Amino acid sequence: MKISVIGMDKSELLSGKKLVEMGNEVIYVCKDYEHVNNVKKGYYNYIEKEILKDLPKKQAVDFTSDLKEALEESVMCFIAENEKYDVFNILANAKEVGANMTGHTFIIDRSNLPINREKHIKETIKSELEKRGATDLTFEVISDPNFLRN
Repeated sequence: MKISVIGMDKSELLSGKKLVEMGNEVIYVCKDYEHVNNVKKGYYNYIEKEILKDLPKKQAVDFTSDLKEALEESVMCFIAENEKYDVFNILANAKEVGANMTGHTFIIDRSNLPINREKHIKETIKSELEKRGATDLTFEVISDPNFLRN
């Protein structure tokens, strides 16, 4: 299964690594085009190197700065990983997913904010799909900070 993970901080990298170890293909999405190009050339920062160095299949990981490209083949997209995400960032990611998704997508919110965001995420994505005239696209939202955590 192909899965998109928005972000390349430690928590996103660890989640993606766990997904790869489970047999999935992961594409990390980072808006910093230059950083993505450096990573694709093998220039990792220390955290990236430590986390990604011993992945079982290097070809199961990719990096892009283009969310639309990532979502074209993904069936699942992680939009928030931890407490560093506030509601505005989570909804901004949800908005981008709604503006770029091309097929049924499971949207995963793993932030551990004390408020329920599922309804707001659904409304945000639905609004973006309506703007595009893509109301036939379907999605599910999973808000669970413990998803895939040990």
